[in-house]
Amino acid sequence: MKKTEIKAGRTVSAIGIIFGVIAIIFGIFWIAMLSRLSGQDEEMEPGVVFLLIFGVMFIIAAIAITSFYAKSAYGKNRPSILDVEEASGEEASTAIAADDKAAPKEEANFCPYCGKSIEKEFSYCKYCGKKMS
Repeated sequence: MKKTEIKAGRTVSAIGIIFGVIAIIFGIFWIAMLSRLSGQDEEMEPGVVFLLIFGVMFIIAAIAITSFYAKSAYGKNRPSILDVEEASGEEASTAIAADDKAAPKEEANFCPYCGKSIEKEFSYCKYCGKKMS
């Protein structure tokens, strides 16, 4: 029998998106301030050039991270608000031990919470993430 577990899903990804946007804005301000401060000189010093390149690389990294979190949070194939995955290793033995102590469960073809069709052997609904009772 397959055992499942619930892990944090969209919340963590949404927080990553927020911090990614903040990092992008910070990088834009970084470059704007350096350009303004060094714009008075005819020739830029090597340190200023390095800091400008750093700012551009910072923005590129922030965009990549933000897009990764956006895909994780709002991807088309995301099953639910929570990630329901098969338990493995030590977590699986803990899940099996917990299930052995529980009373026998009534098998259902539909989730009593969201009404979607699910397989009988699932412990959690793959759509809403709630535990089957």
